[in-house]
Amino acid sequence: MDIVEFSIERIQSLYENTVDYNLSDSGVHPYSLRELLSSAEIEKLLDVELGYGWTNGGVELRQSISKLYENKSTDNVIVTNGSAEANFVLVMGMLNAGDELVVVVPNYLQMWGWAKALGVKVIEVPLREENGWLPDLDELKSAITAKTKMISYCSPNNPTGSVIPTEMLTEIVNLARQYDIYVHADEVYKGSELDGNEGPSIADIYEKGIATNGLSKAMALPGLRVGWLCGPTEVIERAWHCKDYTSITTSAVSEFAANIVVQPEKRNEILARSRTILNENVAMLDNWVKAHHENYSCRLPQAGGMAFVRYNMGINSTDLVHRMREQRSIMLLPGDCYGMDGYIRIGVGAPKSHLEAGLEQLAEFTKGMNN
Repeated sequence: MDIVEFSIERIQSLYENTVDYNLSDSGVHPYSLRELLSSAEIEKLLDVELGYGWTNGGVELRQSISKLYENKSTDNVIVTNGSAEANFVLVMGMLNAGDELVVVVPNYLQMWGWAKALGVKVIEVPLREENGWLPDLDELKSAITAKTKMISYCSPNNPTGSVIPTEMLTEIVNLARQYDIYVHADEVYKGSELDGNEGPSIADIYEKGIATNGLSKAMALPGLRVGWLCGPTEVIERAWHCKDYTSITTSAVSEFAANIVVQPEKRNEILARSRTILNENVAMLDNWVKAHHENYSCRLPQAGGMAFVRYNMGINSTDLVHRMREQRSIMLLPGDCYGMDGYIRIGVGAPKSHLEAGLEQLAEFTKGMNN
């Protein structure tokens, strides 16, 4: 089996821990357990038995997650080791060689790469900056054939931070219903909308809608490695069948903490923190881009911990990112990772002081490029 290199993850894993200013992350600065849990909860955590749990996720946790959606039960949810495993078992369970998967790009590209490795034909529908980084529904319709099994998109979007409006989601659902195909949405940034208006889940507005979510991005808890799928029972059953071949169970410690943070009051508290950090940092980035408009431009994100910034320098984005890292110890993500040269992704979920210092270094680097 030929699997294309997952360049988004590879370049970060190689370099993000070797620099002074890591601005390559797309999430919000994480909590520590001491910040997250009360003293009483920490004491209970210390009594958690470190055994195997339910292979599809603990019943109590699945019940709590199901309540984040409308008219869902534990049978509509499977808990995974991060949302990456959720995407992985979804592709394994639902797609076969010869099927077609329509993917709205750019996005995280994990499902894009894994589906191709399995012999699935992947058809791309591009987002364009001039259209507000939103899909063209005519192009989406044109991409559907008799072999199309699923449409997949990411909203709020990685890397652009765009959010598909509810009205457009309704049109996508109507299109999918017409052709009787599944719609998958990567919703890991859901709840980080800067204006505080959290949009609907695909799992709530379409009977064949499948949502990937987790605690790593909007919820600022990547170290817990807890994700999930929510969707039709037949999809969850097939994903569970595949999960028995992968990680089997999630961590008992992580599930204990996860069940606390997905409760409505705690979830709202965490998301409020995320939005505060993101709003302050996006405003800072906006001012920075305006001050350096001769070299950079950006359609500001509506959600999520990153901004997709266009640069005006005659250099490949991967080469540019490596030069920034070597000369100024800054780590960004090149647009090449998304097949979109001419852009860089800047993380805006870091502590404000860290982002500010990183942008200062980026400005100094740019001066050197222009001299």
